[in-house]
Amino acid sequence: MLLVIAALTGCGDSFARPENTVDLNTPAASMLERQDDHGRVRPPPGAALRGNAERCRDEPVPPDATQALPASSAGLPLSPGDLVHVAMPGDEPPTGNYKVDSDGTISFAGVTKLPVGGLSVEAVEAELARKLVASGRFRPGHAHPTIRLLDRDQVRTMVAGAVFAPGQVTINERPTTPDTTRQTAAGDHAIGRTLSAALAHAGGVRPDADIAHIIVEHLGRRVTVDFTGFLDGSAVNDIALVDGDRVRVPSRHCFQARLARPTPITPPGVRVYMSNLTQPALNNASSGIGRDQTSLPYGTRLLQALFSANCVGGAKVTNASRGAILVSVNPETGESEVIERDVEALIRRPDRDLYNPVIMPNDSIACYDSTVTNIREVLRSMGDLATSAAVVRTLAP
Repeated sequence: MLLVIAALTGCGDSFARPENTVDLNTPAASMLERQDDHGRVRPPPGAALRGNAERCRDEPVPPDATQALPASSAGLPLSPGDLVHVAMPGDEPPTGNYKVDSDGTISFAGVTKLPVGGLSVEAVEAELARKLVASGRFRPGHAHPTIRLLDRDQVRTMVAGAVFAPGQVTINERPTTPDTTRQTAAGDHAIGRTLSAALAHAGGVRPDADIAHIIVEHLGRRVTVDFTGFLDGSAVNDIALVDGDRVRVPSRHCFQARLARPTPITPPGVRVYMSNLTQPALNNASSGIGRDQTSLPYGTRLLQALFSANCVGGAKVTNASRGAILVSVNPETGESEVIERDVEALIRRPDRDLYNPVIMPNDSIACYDSTVTNIREVLRSMGDLATSAAVVRTLAP
């Protein structure tokens, strides 16, 4: 009888006891238990930290990439779709409102197309004055156009590399109803047009990102941008982008714990899919898994998520030996990886930080019952079958 119960509860193939202590957050073994053809491999103590440190390396910077633009050049340049107002003395032409065309030019009245994309308002004023004098409409020293920015349009840029959602992003998106008060007010502020905003719209940088050498194809040349200031509080040159800029975040091919927390360039939080069907909770609703439990701050570790899913606690004899699995996607390979964890081991082990991975966006977590609970459920099922059989025999003619 006991052998039957053991087989039905899976005691012959019990929940796998974790043996590895490798840092599972490294991209080379991201969320993946190291295995070979003969089963699980247990690395020697300290191998996780050494292996992660050995994997860290900087990708070579393209030879044509210069250092970041100086702070004096970090103002917001004009981009296609921006709206400006030109004022001339006596309201002479080309006084009026103008929008930057998709090719980065403006067709001012009485002047041929003037390339303005990537130029500051002051630079456009100087170039327009030169053109007006060259056209013969003004004498030298008498052309004094004043250009005022009315509204900045949204910008589309491509973001690639070590970010959670690479692809085209749109930043500085405009409201459907124009704010006429802001358009007519003096001044210029469009924080949504910056490099950090583009990274945030691309899901934020991954923990393996090399934020000291971000490559930006900007205004016809490549520049490198150092964003380590977002972590240590030093100055950051958060350059403004124009439509068509391209961004690539290199990978250091190792897990960096300092990037696994909320910052202006990392995710503020993660969405996690949880399932807790363990006893005594019969469904996710009674387990109390709602929006607050599945939307966690970035940097949350597996054990914290298990507490949020009510997978920890309860009657110690029947519930202490619970197990959990974490399904995550390797950010570099795009492959789903599964690890198993004993919940009590996560609590008791002194090296739990190496054994307790950080939750990544869209990870999935499931909890499993203890062996005692499994046996109880099998006995209950057998009792139900016996009761049903007795009822059938009673009703049989």
